[in-house]
Amino acid sequence: MIKAYQLRKAAGTYWLLDMNQKGPAYTKPVPLNESGAYIWQMLEKGKQIEQIAESFAKEYEIAYEEAITDIRQFLHQLRTVQK
Repeated sequence: MIKAYQLRKAAGTYWLLDMNQKGPAYTKPVPLNESGAYIWQMLEKGKQIEQIAESFAKEYEIAYEEAITDIRQFLHQLRTVQK
């Protein structure tokens, strides 16, 4: 899934773009906030959820458990949007 998408920033917002679109059907870009973009960038680097949670917790000064819950929720929302 990750390789099919690219993260771009425009108009102060991060956008997740489907780069495998073909034909007239159009998949709208998914807007991401700064923390969503941070998670996505870590996924692009091949980091595992646990590694991302450790880094995310330090970056945003939150508990590891809160970070991993937030990341799992973010990933669930992305899967829901992309169906």
